[in-house]
Amino acid sequence: MTNANTNPTSPGTDQRQRVLFIGGLGRSGTTLIEKLLNEAPETFAVGETVHLWERGVRDQERCGCGERFADCEHWPEVGRLAFGGWDALDLRRAIDLRWSVDRSRRMPQILGAHRNKPLKDDQLEYLELMRKVLLASAERSGASVLLDSSKHLSTAALLALDPALDVRVLHVVRDPRGVAYSWTKAVARPETDGEMMPTYRPSRTAMRWVTDNRGFDTLAKAGVPTLRLRYEDFLADPAGSLRAIGELAGIDSLCSGDALPFLDTSTDPVGATISTPMHSVAGNPLRFGGAELALKLDDAWRTELDAKARATVTRITRPALGRYGYTA
Repeated sequence: MTNANTNPTSPGTDQRQRVLFIGGLGRSGTTLIEKLLNEAPETFAVGETVHLWERGVRDQERCGCGERFADCEHWPEVGRLAFGGWDALDLRRAIDLRWSVDRSRRMPQILGAHRNKPLKDDQLEYLELMRKVLLASAERSGASVLLDSSKHLSTAALLALDPALDVRVLHVVRDPRGVAYSWTKAVARPETDGEMMPTYRPSRTAMRWVTDNRGFDTLAKAGVPTLRLRYEDFLADPAGSLRAIGELAGIDSLCSGDALPFLDTSTDPVGATISTPMHSVAGNPLRFGGAELALKLDDAWRTELDAKARATVTRITRPALGRYGYTA
């Protein structure tokens, strides 16, 4: 674990809604971590809010609780609190803003705003929509810390600019060969009827691994409180990792005592008992999983990723491997 920025508090923090943004490239273990963090009484996982407008409001996909978006106990009330109802929202405009504002190509300008340059009008408009959703989710759930697992660097950078939000980033990193292998596998999307998650070539995943991780490093340097956590280190010490996350995000129940009530550290691998439903609006299928989890390292890539793909990923990521504690 690495504290990339060790100043998680600032004047006025207590008056802002705290958001722990879980960032990093998909298939890096972020949903597993989110699922465990959601067990803390102070937290509430909203999932990947970057996809809320299309997958939730428009397509009515299933929430992490298993219900369709409109039938979930959480999201209809969020729409009412934020907008007077989802039908009062200009949904087409929200989707257009998401695809024009919350993009990697806008990162230079967004980072400029972290250096006191003004945001554009469309960015401010989009940020207002996101703020209303997050504040309504906090009001509806009563959580002091929201968990947003959108992963996208641009989403984290935008949210961190909102004066009503106290955003802290958990930057999750996994060995790029493991990430690349995972993105080659066909995985069903339980929130839909018969759709599959996309698959990507190892070379594409490798390039994204470099740019996304370096991007989160840059965001930390811009002053956003950040904890970098390797997937492999998390599974080697789940309890210690959760305590470190609790310290970053101000989740007191994760920092007290030597044991966490939902973890069974007497087993190998460590087990977890999940009792709190997730109302995550989008994300990995693991969010729909059962009550019992074995926190076991998934390193199938070591035998299943073919030699050519492994060599390609290693070649592309080699300049950054050592930075994150990996070897060629």
